[in-house]
Amino acid sequence: MSTTVRVRGLRLHVDHRPGEGTPLLLCNGIGANLELLEPFVDDLAAQPGRRVPVIRFDLPGTGGSPSSRLPRRMGALAGMLGDLVHELGYDEVDVLGISWGGALAQEFAHRNPRRCRRVVLCATSMGMVMVPAKPSVLLTLASPLRYFGPAHMRSTGSRIYGGGFGDDPALAAHFAESTRAPDPLGYYWQILAGAGWTSAWYLPLLRQRVLLLAGDDDPIIPVVNARLMARLLRHGTVHLVPGGGHLALLTHAHELVPLIHRFLS
Repeated sequence: MSTTVRVRGLRLHVDHRPGEGTPLLLCNGIGANLELLEPFVDDLAAQPGRRVPVIRFDLPGTGGSPSSRLPRRMGALAGMLGDLVHELGYDEVDVLGISWGGALAQEFAHRNPRRCRRVVLCATSMGMVMVPAKPSVLLTLASPLRYFGPAHMRSTGSRIYGGGFGDDPALAAHFAESTRAPDPLGYYWQILAGAGWTSAWYLPLLRQRVLLLAGDDDPIIPVVNARLMARLLRHGTVHLVPGGGHLALLTHAHELVPLIHRFLS
């Protein structure tokens, strides 16, 4: 069910799938609209046993959420998510973050220890304290141009996402056709939110169980970052995906969705 929720002066486009038990809050990658995770949400709902409630949202400037006039730091965005969870009537959620959304998920878990039960981090890092991608990949990520036009997304996606993203025509077509180009202002606000941010100092303090998913063919977030994070976490488990890229959650769903479902259950 899609709706609009107003929090901290912002109007957020939200999709809320009902289910049983603790809901899963999804934090998407930079500039990505919530529809791009539709295959994952459908696969998760098809798992045997408990049907996990899922909350997706568009950050300001992406999908159906208008841009904010001023930028917000990562801590303020995590506070916004806390208010969103409260507005939806939940006292506790699990959180899953992908790439840039993994940074937001870490910040949410840190600032909401009683509201956040478990954490899943996919293809993400500690922010400023990380092993970076190649300069050519970082240069591509510095612009939202890859979101403008399906053909551009297909050609760019196969180069920067790795993991055989372009080998599955159906998946690549869904990703390209479901993409809604972000407002460039909102995109750069997200870049600014992560500038200088790091979770390295508080990862050892997190009390939640954390599942880290990393592909060994990820051009954006080298796999070593997951190993470094696991060393700092009290309750961190790394699952490496052979041949997986930045979007392993979609390209290797047959392996990862049951794993995530078991972790949350």
